[in-house]
Amino acid sequence: MNNQRLTRLFSPITIRGITLKNRIVMPPMGTRYSTYHGAVTPRLIDYYVERARGGSGLIVVQFAAVSPEGRSSWYPLAIWNDAFVPGLRRLARAIQDAGAPVAIQLAHAGGNTEINYAGTQPVGPSAVPATGRPVPRELTLAEIGALVEAFGQAARRAIDAGFDMVQLHMAHGYLINQFLSARFNRRTDRYGGDLEGRSRFALEVLDRVREVVGGNTAVSCRLNADDGVPEGLSPAEALIVARLLEEHGADVIDVSAGIGDTFYMSSPPMALPPGYLVPLAARIKGAVNVPVVAAGKIHDPSLAEAILVTGQADLIAVGRGLIADPEWPRKAAEGRYDEICPCLTCNRPECHGRTIVKQADMSCVTNPAVGREALFRLEPVVSPKAILVAGGGPAGMEFAAIASRRGHRVTLCERADRLGGQLNLAAVPPGKQDLARLTGYLAGQLAKSQVEVRLGCTVTRDLVRRLAPDAVVVATGARPLVPDVPGAAAYAVTAWDILEGKVAPGNRMVVIGGGAVGCETAAYMADRGAQVTILEMLPDLAPEFVPWTRKLLISSLADLGVEIITQARVTAIESNAVHYDRLGLGNRLAPVDTVVLALGAVSERGIADELVGDGLSPFVLGDSLRPRSVAEAMREGFELGYSI
Repeated sequence: MNNQRLTRLFSPITIRGITLKNRIVMPPMGTRYSTYHGAVTPRLIDYYVERARGGSGLIVVQFAAVSPEGRSSWYPLAIWNDAFVPGLRRLARAIQDAGAPVAIQLAHAGGNTEINYAGTQPVGPSAVPATGRPVPRELTLAEIGALVEAFGQAARRAIDAGFDMVQLHMAHGYLINQFLSARFNRRTDRYGGDLEGRSRFALEVLDRVREVVGGNTAVSCRLNADDGVPEGLSPAEALIVARLLEEHGADVIDVSAGIGDTFYMSSPPMALPPGYLVPLAARIKGAVNVPVVAAGKIHDPSLAEAILVTGQADLIAVGRGLIADPEWPRKAAEGRYDEICPCLTCNRPECHGRTIVKQADMSCVTNPAVGREALFRLEPVVSPKAILVAGGGPAGMEFAAIASRRGHRVTLCERADRLGGQLNLAAVPPGKQDLARLTGYLAGQLAKSQVEVRLGCTVTRDLVRRLAPDAVVVATGARPLVPDVPGAAAYAVTAWDILEGKVAPGNRMVVIGGGAVGCETAAYMADRGAQVTILEMLPDLAPEFVPWTRKLLISSLADLGVEIITQARVTAIESNAVHYDRLGLGNRLAPVDTVVLALGAVSERGIADELVGDGLSPFVLGDSLRPRSVAEAMREGFELGYSI
């Protein structure tokens, strides 16, 4: 229990007649929980209602396209037609009934979309493509006027549907942001040129929306305070735009940053510090007199309070933190910080980035219930079982805590002297310390449960016979893969050996394998002064990362002086050299002090196979079943905990 009083965070604020009970805002984040055509679904309602019940002061519903060609993805939320109003009304009413005022973000993707999503060639202020996107068609003056009206009519629908507030999306490389940016806006008419011209479209949209919604409805503007790219909207320009927005009737400036090339700014990964964007919000706060929202990896309630107390912002956006734990506000208010399920800012292909990169439904590593809230309600079991869990990694811990809360009698055995499994190794490299928060959270959940935890205890057939449990769950993880390459077994060590501190690395090191583990181990060693080369068989490093996190990782490796050789197949390892083929040519790296293998893992199924041989049917979870990510391990432990 934390006794710090979060007086400012849990103070009310009134914005044009709407009173928020606290300063916590759930910002808009894509989910893909709508129908293919953009209608509201029960799943979408359940998702938002859960966050409203958790105590958020304001819910801002995700990107809602104001016209069909403005869609940014498959399964968008749509507000371009009156036919969508009944569903939006159900959504707004459900959120309000759950205890929170609700806004909706009105948006148009502009050129930051695909032909398949837009249904036609994308449009933009100029024929300048966003990175990786098709060349958009430059909008005519008549089309610009029509889009201003489209935003106005979307605002009318939002009010008809009962939303308390509307938000205009002026960030993240979408249409209004593109007009503001000299990078994308090369027009020579009144909508281009200097900042006054480039701001005209944004101000006309705001003017029309203000005219439509009248004087009793608040209008928020989500503004990039820095695009983070050459010729993009700069911090100095953003100050001017913020003042103009205030003059034209904006009630809130919601500060964000980054476009497609620099999306790590709007969705900061582990490597970036907490409160990454707060200085930008503070600059805007000093320039305007309307409330300002700060965002950017604000997951600690104490940090949120400090930002408000020091006058850097008036409201706090807790985005991914509310995906991970819908009850973040309630737990913070009650001082239960250690019970907040942590957001890891992992930016792996889960989270809301999953909707962008994979065009798949949003999910969460630490909260497998996301998007399935109605399916998982904790109910006591009718017939409690005695359950033995082998393994104290994420799968085993997640399962044990949930099964115990449902009434099962659970004993968890971990052969090491601490819980966490591979999470302990994953938290060692630079910028990965957030992973330790998940271990701490899961261990804390076990400590508050009735689970009997036995450290330094290996589950054997004899132990199973003696305890005679009703069920055995095997979550013993995996071991590093050692390839069938000459010299690998004799002369190489594994990344796990390095991260566990079992091996004293030399100065000249070669890491074989450029996935997440290989890259992070290389960064760890280079950060300590080693000269490191990565050999990767594929054309690219870390394919499991989302593009903006991969870009940041590769930049970090370059800054550390790590040499990267891709399309390299290792053929032999010697005591002081590594042989590899690249593009049909043989190569030799020498001299080498330490060769590190980072080539994946092999399941540890020993006890599971033994029990099957004894005629038992153990449940097998996580890497014991098949080596994968922590997301799959958590999901399997979670689902079995609810179903057993």
